[in-house]
Amino acid sequence: MSKSHKKHTKKTMKKYQHHKKKHDSSNNITTRRNHIFREKMRRQLNTVKLRCSPKTAQKGYTCLEDETLYKLKELWNARHPESKIEVNDSKDIWSELNNKLKGVCNKESCWLKQKFVDGKLNKELTDSFAPVSPKEWSKNPNEWLSSVDIIEVMKQYEKTYKCFDFIGPSPIDFDTHKLYGECVWEELCHFNIEQEIKNGRFKIGIIFNLDPHYKGGSHWVSMFINIKKGEIFFFDSAGDKAPRQVMKLVKRIIKQGKQLKVPINFKFDQNHPVEHQYGDTECGIYSLYFIAHMLEDRHDSKYFKTHILDDKYMEQFRKVYFNKEI
Repeated sequence: MSKSHKKHTKKTMKKYQHHKKKHDSSNNITTRRNHIFREKMRRQLNTVKLRCSPKTAQKGYTCLEDETLYKLKELWNARHPESKIEVNDSKDIWSELNNKLKGVCNKESCWLKQKFVDGKLNKELTDSFAPVSPKEWSKNPNEWLSSVDIIEVMKQYEKTYKCFDFIGPSPIDFDTHKLYGECVWEELCHFNIEQEIKNGRFKIGIIFNLDPHYKGGSHWVSMFINIKKGEIFFFDSAGDKAPRQVMKLVKRIIKQGKQLKVPINFKFDQNHPVEHQYGDTECGIYSLYFIAHMLEDRHDSKYFKTHILDDKYMEQFRKVYFNKEI
């Protein structure tokens, strides 16, 4: 091979390598862009609709209250003066936020965790969405509900409905006096209808566990008092009669009703002998369902005596009262 030919070949190789480098670099950028685009599309396609707290469940398009959306707008504008949200209608603000954040968030709760929010809406994060289910549920989806699970759901209903008072979850021996004369469950031991009326609480939900306070817990049952209707209804998903401890409380409430300045003649009823539950895991969900539906007037007490709500149907409400994550 001649010297001039070798020189020409070297030049051509250098040119080719330079061009290849440029081409590879361009390919890498394109691949990176494609990856980012695909990720963005994946997030948008996998948008997760979270379960709202009862406070915002009726809004439909969002779990966030108007006030929270206005705060988000304010915080966004302070951090992004070049891309401000100018609209004022809450639904329009939501659409703007959704468009601006859909590349990084696939659910609303993620909005409240963004850098521009700076932890200023942590309370709203807790109040806007149904509670997170316990980690144990991922291994055992039918895990029994604990008293903490029940409280987290019922407290959200209390915040939503000012006329509602939740008591419990209490052991069945709530009236038992412990040391120093204190009852096992003071709120039930000293339950007073007149005081409830003074506080503007006309709907009272109570959840009991059939175990006494010194045992680990066995079966959840519930009771609902509607003062304006003069009704007390006891619900046990297993269809058993109200235990004597509950009946003692019922008699006390009926007596208190008769002693009011404007007497209330409370009527007591229960779903016994109608049995709904045949498995042994969903009693907690039955109790939540009963109180929530009575509170929101979705069912009346007769419904629980004339309709069978089976375990499979009730299992679905684990995904209504709880989110897997937020």
